Amino acid sequence: MPPGHTGPGDNRPIEDYGVAARRAGVLIPVVAAPEPYVYFTQRSAALRHHPGQISFPGGSMEARDRNAEQAALREAEEEIELQPRHVEVLGELPEYPTVTGFVISPFVGWVDPHADVYPDDAEVARLFAVPLAHLLELDNYREYPYERNGQTYHVYGIDYRDDHIWGATAGILLGLVQRLAHAEDRPLALPRRAEEPVNSHGR
Repeated sequence: MPPGHTGPGDNRPIEDYGVAARRAGVLIPVVAAPEPYVYFTQRSAALRHHPGQISFPGGSMEARDRNAEQAALREAEEEIELQPRHVEVLGELPEYPTVTGFVISPFVGWVDPHADVYPDDAEVARLFAVPLAHLLELDNYREYPYERNGQTYHVYGIDYRDDHIWGATAGILLGLVQRLAHAEDRPLALPRRAEEPVNSHGR
């Protein structure tokens, strides 16, 4: 991966990412409907980390969590009231280090379509869904330059209606797309580059 990219890691020990790195778990909640879709949250503007950004349910590991999977399921229950009994964890994607000092473990969850979900107003400004078919189409992704602390990174983004999903969330999705392509023996590719930069709000 070119210098400055944020992208999937290689399951290295947390210490290899730096002393300040924090481990986190996120759930990619794929709803088992006839036409599957994925839940996303827009984070509350009052949150300390990544306010207002679009993300998967999830967060930092806590002392009570046995592992990152448990953290992802716990956070999903706290943020959108998705109970773990309604989720079948299908697998884990490669770790994803971010420029903000987190190492994210993403888990793909197959969600009961009859499960009730409600956003927690303290953490989630909005809960919405995107068709899985849209997320699996590589042509919908773009690569953007992103400047942070004087350094230029290259991050990924995908639009759906009026929402722009970018950064770690889009990078994790792209990792899923590429893993499926590899499993189906299809050629791997990267998104086209966009000329305009992305800011901390994803635009």
